[in-house]
Amino acid sequence: MVRFYLLIPILIFLFSGCVERKVITIKRDREPRRYQPIRPHIPHRREEPIREEILIGNSNPILDEVKEVVPVPKNRPTLDIKYSNETTQSRVTEPTSSELNGEIMQRIDFPEDEYRRLKKYGNSTVTGTIYLQSSITDDNIIGRNVKLFLNPVTSYSKQWYEQSYIGGYKLTPPDKRLYNYLKFTTSNNDGEFSFFSVPAGDYYIGAKIICGEECGFSSPKIIRVVKEISVGDGTTNVVLTKIVP
Repeated sequence: MVRFYLLIPILIFLFSGCVERKVITIKRDREPRRYQPIRPHIPHRREEPIREEILIGNSNPILDEVKEVVPVPKNRPTLDIKYSNETTQSRVTEPTSSELNGEIMQRIDFPEDEYRRLKKYGNSTVTGTIYLQSSITDDNIIGRNVKLFLNPVTSYSKQWYEQSYIGGYKLTPPDKRLYNYLKFTTSNNDGEFSFFSVPAGDYYIGAKIICGEECGFSSPKIIRVVKEISVGDGTTNVVLTKIVP
């Protein structure tokens, strides 16, 4: 019986040696594969180049095939340039100051704070004489019964003096509040005038005189005479004159 039990392990050992052993190995890549998304194929679309045409004259030669006439814009109000219609090509020129004379220019905003600091009444007096001087006969043309004004010097009145009187430009109508600070008077038959209760300060004094043949003009013209003066205490004497023509 003991021999039988010893024989069983020997038989098992011999039987296992006769069976082939198979080893299954799993091969792995050295580097992991990266996921690449699949992109849809979109065919390349060829775009036509954009052409910018220049209009010369009244038509565009490139558009002749369509038989259309494209008008060229005339003077642009936002640009200080003028176009000549004499030829098919445009001529751009910068306007001179003489060409701008007669055009209406915008006044600056009325400076309320600046005028609020001005005095309306004072203790000074402004007196003087107004006349024109003829460059042809050397005669004095007296300004009889002429209305004169006294205008305080401010940024608002300075624009009028420099651009309108000196430069010859036409300005838009003044702010009505300006008349609260102006003083007016009228000359007598001898061209003499006076302003009373004037505060000390700087002023523009001026008037308009109508003059015709006696001033060397073929027809009556309005002559503006303006002068800047300084008024102190007491009386200030002014000679307001201008040489014509």
